Amino acid sequence: MRISILIIALISSFSVTAQSVSGKLTLNEKSKTELKLETNSAVQLFKEFKTGKYQLKFSFDGKELPNNIYKEKIIFFEFITSIKKDGKLVKNVIRKQPIPYFPGEMFLPAEAFDFIGVLAGADEEASATVVPALNELLGTMPKGNYTVELSVKPLGVKGEIKPVEFSFLLRKRPGRTKL
Repeated sequence: MRISILIIALISSFSVTAQSVSGKLTLNEKSKTELKLETNSAVQLFKEFKTGKYQLKFSFDGKELPNNIYKEKIIFFEFITSIKKDGKLVKNVIRKQPIPYFPGEMFLPAEAFDFIGVLAGADEEASATVVPALNELLGTMPKGNYTVELSVKPLGVKGEIKPVEFSFLLRKRPGRTKL
């Protein structure tokens, strides 16, 4: 009796641990890249993602993934954004609500992550202005060397999705339109 319970427990734990995913995030087909920005505007950077100059792609495969009631294989993922400026962590943001995805390859909008909002608020001088609508520095990024890492973490299964990292250098003061 004990042996059969042990065998059932072992088989059950083995099938749970066999569920796994593997994949990657890329930006223009690269896992690490440097952007050449023409302005220090976070809004302009967002526009470049929206118009397709920069394309985020998410791809993953699953092994032994369970089906839902509609026979779909769905995995929930946490979306994580880490931003560094001049080598120091500015902010690490984990989305509060996980997002479901099917295995395969798909493009992601910039809004799947929080980097635009964090970068738009990176200028403490602009953020401190009492009347934001009158602030000409609103939505700009101060000079510095930026590194943005975007990652997704599968929930409920083992495995890893390789993150994407992009960097850019802003040399001139905020408020000037061209670098």
